[in-house]
Amino acid sequence: MILKSISKINVGLRIIGKREDGFHEIETIFYPVNFFDEIDINIKPSKRNSNSLVINSNNQHLPKDKTNICYKIIINFFRYFKITDYYNIKIFINKRIPIGGGLGGGSSNAASILKYLIKYFRIDIKKHKKDILEVAGQTGSDVPFFLISKPCYAEGKGDKLRILNNFRLRYKILIVTPTVHISSRWAYENLNLVPGDFRNKILDKVNVFDINKKELFVNEFEDIVFGRYNELSEIKNKMIEYGSVFASLSGSGSAIYGLFNEHSKNSLKKCLNYFKRKNYFYKII
Repeated sequence: MILKSISKINVGLRIIGKREDGFHEIETIFYPVNFFDEIDINIKPSKRNSNSLVINSNNQHLPKDKTNICYKIIINFFRYFKITDYYNIKIFINKRIPIGGGLGGGSSNAASILKYLIKYFRIDIKKHKKDILEVAGQTGSDVPFFLISKPCYAEGKGDKLRILNNFRLRYKILIVTPTVHISSRWAYENLNLVPGDFRNKILDKVNVFDINKKELFVNEFEDIVFGRYNELSEIKNKMIEYGSVFASLSGSGSAIYGLFNEHSKNSLKKCLNYFKRKNYFYKII
C-alpha cells in the first residue's frame, strides 16, 4: 500500500508561555498544503512469536531506528489497542518534504501510518476517537492535526485543535528551503522564557485570512532563527522584493513560504528563477 503524506505551513505562530513541566504553550494556524512524501507499507502476520519492524528511506538523514516517529506511532498503537498477534512490518519512506523545514513531514508520516493501522486492524473510529487522538498526541504534538488535515487553530502544545472551515489562502504558495537543518529543541530552548509567565492569545479570534491584517500572522521564531541563519532572512526579503504579498518562516524550521496573487505570474516566475540560481529546494503549490 502506498500512502501519501501531506505537509503543512504555519500561518502565524506565537509563543504564549512556558509550563512548569518544560513544555511551551503556543498558538498557531496549521494550514495543509498538497506537497507530500510517499510511504510504502507492508504488514504481514509473522510465523514467529515476535514482531519485526524495518524502516528504510531514500533520504540517508532519516533515522531508521526507534527514534523515528513512524516507529514510535506503531509501538504506541500496538500498546494502546493491545495488539497481541505478531506481525512483520516493512516501511519505505520516499522523502520529498525537507527534514527540519518546519513543514511537519515526520508528523504527517506518523499520522498516515496511524490511519492505515486503524483501517488494517478495523478499529472503530467513532468508538475509539478519543483513544486515537491520545495515541497521536503522545507520539507528537503535530500528529493530531495531520489526522484532520484541514485548516486548524491550534493551541496548547499544538495538539488542541479547532477546525477553521472558512480559512483559505487564495494564493500561489512558494516554499523555499536552503540546505539548513534547524532543531526544534534548539529553537525552543533559545526562547529563554520563565516558566509560569503567560500572555493572552490573539489568533484564537481569527477565522479567515485577511491580508490587510497580516501583522497578526507573525512567526515569533523568526527573531531567533534569523539571528543565527541570516540566509533565511534573505530568502524572506527576496520573496517580498519579488512581489510576495506575505512571507513567513514555517514552524521553527528552515522553510520560508511566500504568497503570490494569481495575476502575479511574472513576479512569481522571476522569484522562482532567482532561487533556482541559488540551488535552493523549492515547491509551488
